[in-house]
Amino acid sequence: MRGRILTPLAALVFAFPPPTALMSQQPTRPAPINIPLARKAVVTIQALDASGQLMASGTGFFVTEGYVVTAAHVLEDAAGCRIEMSDGQQQRCAVAAADTAKDVAMLTVSGSPPATLRWGSSESMKDGDEVTVISNPLGQLPGTVSRGIISASRVVRGTKLLQISAAISHGSSGAPVLNARGQVIGIVRSTIEAGQSLNFATATDAIRNLNNDQVAVADGQALLTPKNIVASAGNSGAARASTGTPVSLPQISIGQTITGNLTGSDSLYPDTTYYKMYQFTTTPNQEITIDLSSSDFDPVLIVRGEGLAQSIVDDDGGPGCAARVSQAFLARGPYRILVNTTTSPHRQTGRFTLAISQGSQHVQGRSENDCSPTGAAASSVGSQTAVTTIRVGETINGSLTTSDSLYPDNSYFKLYQFTAPAGRPVTIDLGSDDFDPVLIVRGSDLDNSIINDDGGPGCYARVSRTFPSTGPYRILVNTTNTPERQTGRFSLSITEGSKPVQEGSAATADCQTTSAASSSGGGAGGGSATHSITVGQTQQGSLTRNDVLLEHDTTYAQPWTIQGRAGQTITIDLESDAFDSYLFLRGPGIEGGRDFQDDDSGGNCHARLTATFPRNGEYEIVVNSAGEHYATGAFTLSVTSGSKPKSVAQCRRNHQ
Repeated sequence: MRGRILTPLAALVFAFPPPTALMSQQPTRPAPINIPLARKAVVTIQALDASGQLMASGTGFFVTEGYVVTAAHVLEDAAGCRIEMSDGQQQRCAVAAADTAKDVAMLTVSGSPPATLRWGSSESMKDGDEVTVISNPLGQLPGTVSRGIISASRVVRGTKLLQISAAISHGSSGAPVLNARGQVIGIVRSTIEAGQSLNFATATDAIRNLNNDQVAVADGQALLTPKNIVASAGNSGAARASTGTPVSLPQISIGQTITGNLTGSDSLYPDTTYYKMYQFTTTPNQEITIDLSSSDFDPVLIVRGEGLAQSIVDDDGGPGCAARVSQAFLARGPYRILVNTTTSPHRQTGRFTLAISQGSQHVQGRSENDCSPTGAAASSVGSQTAVTTIRVGETINGSLTTSDSLYPDNSYFKLYQFTAPAGRPVTIDLGSDDFDPVLIVRGSDLDNSIINDDGGPGCYARVSRTFPSTGPYRILVNTTNTPERQTGRFSLSITEGSKPVQEGSAATADCQTTSAASSSGGGAGGGSATHSITVGQTQQGSLTRNDVLLEHDTTYAQPWTIQGRAGQTITIDLESDAFDSYLFLRGPGIEGGRDFQDDDSGGNCHARLTATFPRNGEYEIVVNSAGEHYATGAFTLSVTSGSKPKSVAQCRRNHQ
């Protein structure tokens, strides 16, 4: 038996024909952007004062029915907003969510939009890539189109910005930055007038699904809160107070304790938790401690405000299940405190105590957490909104259905939670034969959400990294927004160790949509469609030039997934009359080596591998050929329980 170097499958170049065939192929360019249609999706944002008069204007765009995205600073100091569409029609709008640190806001409007724009991946863009901006400069030139390139990608205060050369002017803030496919990869943010073509846009990967972020929803609701009106002597009108303090927010002072109730009449986040909002000011650089406790629910404390690059979120930093934030704030404020709860149990309510005191106090870390939820947790069993926990080494098979939550881009999602191992990498894989999966990972210590579409094999999504802490982190099982509202079965797994994640063009090289997979003929040999097998099963398949090309030996490889149980022994047989069979096994606890690969142990040049799964989880059986350049053809793959003897007969196959 010959040993092989096991190149990680997901890192390989996928499905390229031989060089001679490549010479006759011309590179394809994406279809040009439909500018007239894209213009219909772009609107003018009008910021209104308390009397309904126009204060300022910017640009925005429809991402789906009912939602418009723009730059948050367009509505700075505004009491209301209005949009004007490309045909001149006007509608009032409200803020659904905002992240002022990233300078983005999502607005809600009624009615059906004339057109919508699709999200693209800013992570896949490279310096020098062409971009198109459609905006309304000066609030008087709607539908203005400008083109340029991405000059550089930069991270400023934790937010990724795209530096672009496309011309923009006052009024262009909030405009969409489109890639060559007409997808939104940035939102115009600012320009440096002293320079030439020094314009910046917020990368969209950082703000996708903004209205499902509980902190962003609260920030958005405060963005257009009416300001205090101060009567001016000798003036029948009104002037806006310089502090801009929202009159609707109750105040809490340092040294004060407030007792209150979360009730079913309070505001709801998209994750169906209730919240109340308070406001405080402080002396700059003075250490203070904010405590939130309750014997009726599991409290979550959120603080936002001036000088904070991102929200401060704490769950169990205080004694028991209490939440605590203790630090010095750089500015006076005002700062907003959100009294909130965990998502499980479902829609918690009850009494709470909120207190602010001078001085610093100990905030518990993740490892010393002593939170013991009350018996209310039992009531969450079967709740549709409870967060399911997935452990490292575990695989969960589930389904996205029409009863799941919807993102603004009309895609469904399910929510899971996991704890990461300290200082060690893990790989999260999301696969489906029914829809094109998108994997989103969030955490309080992540600067931005991690979003991946086709980083795994085929159209699968994959995130592989070492996380900053043990978490907990949240996983959103999501789909692409085309086709709309995809549903179906999926497999979500977390394994220890790192696996390669495809990026850029490689990430879509082998991606085959559900419809394309159907047209390939289905079955085991359906091109790059994903395959699976169970213990006791025999499957017929075909190795084709649509499969993974191993560049180091120019052989094709085809992965088959199988669920493994720790300590379970199986025998895998691979037989083919078309090529010299070779197989290897990959997965959690397998570091490679000869124990998990085989060439001729099945006799007659067939492969046979007996192996014991080290852990529970999803494994890959990789169908391969033994050194035959570009070999393809039909094969039979079978998996049986227990061990089988190996053949010692020498392979006598005639190699072509």
